[in-house]
Amino acid sequence: MVIVLGTITLVASAAVGGIYLLTKEPIEATQAKKVNDAIAQVVPNFDNTPATEAIKTAVDGKDTVTIYPAKSGGAVVGYAIETFSKKGFGGEMSLMVGFLPDGTIKDISVISHNETPGLGDKIQKTKSDFAVQFEGKNPSTFKLAVKKDGGDVDAITASTISSRAFTDAVARAYQVFQAVLNDTEVEVASGATATQHTASVKKETPGEAEEPAQTLKVKEEKDFEFDPNAVEGALPYDAAAGATATDTTGKGGTNHE
Repeated sequence: MVIVLGTITLVASAAVGGIYLLTKEPIEATQAKKVNDAIAQVVPNFDNTPATEAIKTAVDGKDTVTIYPAKSGGAVVGYAIETFSKKGFGGEMSLMVGFLPDGTIKDISVISHNETPGLGDKIQKTKSDFAVQFEGKNPSTFKLAVKKDGGDVDAITASTISSRAFTDAVARAYQVFQAVLNDTEVEVASGATATQHTASVKKETPGEAEEPAQTLKVKEEKDFEFDPNAVEGALPYDAAAGATATDTTGKGGTNHE
């Protein structure tokens, strides 16, 4: 019996390993294409291969922000920076932010997110014009914070947390852009520092901490973001597909926030 169970376990393990090897490359290729498409979207036309010249920058000693230099005729025409924020209502979001050499934001592309459909997912250009307000702005004069926090960014209605997270990711990209471009220590309003390609984000002090992701605690009504998964009958959200699942139960589901 032991021999039979051992054999079954070995066969099952080999099958799982085989499936992993078969799917690993296609998954990586799909992700690479998504990143390459995002780079092309946020910087001027280039003739180099930014991915082969990428600079990886450590943030807080554990996370990584990647800088892709875009060049034309050997001259740098822009930088695409793959950045992130862990302050989203649904957790971490990933963006590609494009900067011109002078620091002006050319464009921003959302790589991944888990924000609420119909509310926080309006960070995507296909859902609203929220991200458009960053284009053509230089963070040296355009304060990267929502207006409620004293900045220049118009937050998405009823999705302040998502708006803050998006802005946080853009601010992190700008901090890293400055550090890599100048190769010197920089410090900006949001409190991140970077020295010679290594960025270190300061820990939040008491009283500065954001509301935890996926919380239903309401401090102010306009900061409230409702999680549809907490409501009986709500449909799950497929972030990859960008839509809620189809209701096959006949009960129906309603998204509120």
